[in-house]
Amino acid sequence: MFQNSALSMEQAPPIKVVLRFFLTGTLFAFAASFLLFFYGENLENLALPQTLAITHILTLGVMASFMFGALFQMLPVLCGVSIKEPESNSMWINYALSFGTVALVAGFVNNTVILYGIASLLLLFAIFKTAYIMLKELIKIKHSNSSRGMLLSLLSLVLVAVFGLTLLAIRSGVGLNIDYLALKTVHFSFGLFGWVALLVISVSFQVIEMFYVTPAYPRQYAQILPKLLFGLLIANIAMALFMQSYLQIIDAVVILLIALHALLTLIRLKQKKRAVTDATVLFWAFGMGTYLLFTLAYGASYFVAIPVTLLATLFSFFALSVVFAMSYKIVPFLVWFHLNAKGYFEAPMMHEIAHPKYARVNLYLFGSTFIVLFAANFIPVLWKVGAILLFAAFAMLFAMIYKALRKYNYIFKNGKRFEFTIPKSD
Repeated sequence: MFQNSALSMEQAPPIKVVLRFFLTGTLFAFAASFLLFFYGENLENLALPQTLAITHILTLGVMASFMFGALFQMLPVLCGVSIKEPESNSMWINYALSFGTVALVAGFVNNTVILYGIASLLLLFAIFKTAYIMLKELIKIKHSNSSRGMLLSLLSLVLVAVFGLTLLAIRSGVGLNIDYLALKTVHFSFGLFGWVALLVISVSFQVIEMFYVTPAYPRQYAQILPKLLFGLLIANIAMALFMQSYLQIIDAVVILLIALHALLTLIRLKQKKRAVTDATVLFWAFGMGTYLLFTLAYGASYFVAIPVTLLATLFSFFALSVVFAMSYKIVPFLVWFHLNAKGYFEAPMMHEIAHPKYARVNLYLFGSTFIVLFAANFIPVLWKVGAILLFAAFAMLFAMIYKALRKYNYIFKNGKRFEFTIPKSD
């Protein structure tokens, strides 16, 4: 599976590093489902504290948790970097990210300055610590298209944190001569397109070809796109400060460039050489399709009123689809890989951890969730149904990850290992 990487047991982090983040992400998804059930009908009001709470639970609690976990695994696998002390570093980052997100959400709901301060300290630690330990290794290597995009994505995350801290300072009453709404727009742009979308693009450059045996993305395209997207987002900062009328223009160009990548990825998936189409292929295709719908809805918003919640729904399912696709690939592989590498006879095959039929059922449930939440933008009572389905979709994912961790721990403690001994010479 990872034939193009320089993976070794010395480079690969312990399995708990990745699964801890993944399990944390599913727990935050449960919290998002809970808030969606009670407040979904009011989310069109962007000033509502619950809207900010759900937004940041999804982006920080869910997406960042899964993405941090994936980066701890993929940087050694795809980029050949060695992250120092991954178990200790990941534990502290996970704690800081989790408690920081809880403090931030509580701060939004209660509008409490002390909670904003606690959230700022914890989240800045989590984000800057992650960026530091990863970027200092990334800058040492000869870059591939994936590693270069990951580097720019991590830089975007740092800027998201800086902008977010500034916004919290303004909400706390600190007098700063900055346009709050313009800064908020840049914060969202870097968060959605610089951190999330650019990371998805960077990962796809390698895993689409590697996992599904597709033609490679055009070489110059893969080299230029991450730099171009990051450059446009940097230009957005200047637009926010001096020429705000151009903000939407740059955002539109960024959205169209990502749509081009989504379309090209769908074409690549169509050209895959493996006959079997498993659930992870369809999760990737579903994500790219929802992004194209997001692009169409964004374009239509220039001419007709489009609910902000509709745009949020489409973009969220673009990112979450990739989360599900990567989880069903990474988790079973890690259990097999770590146990097999340690010489356990009972190391389970990947389909024993996540059976293809189980993953396909999760895909159908995930797709049903999207349909209901899409319709909820026009039939508000469906928000509650969609929240229940979202909870159920992540419950299936949680069960798969938890089962994988239990099986790993059981075999690690009780399984028989192959012992290699050198026969004594006479």
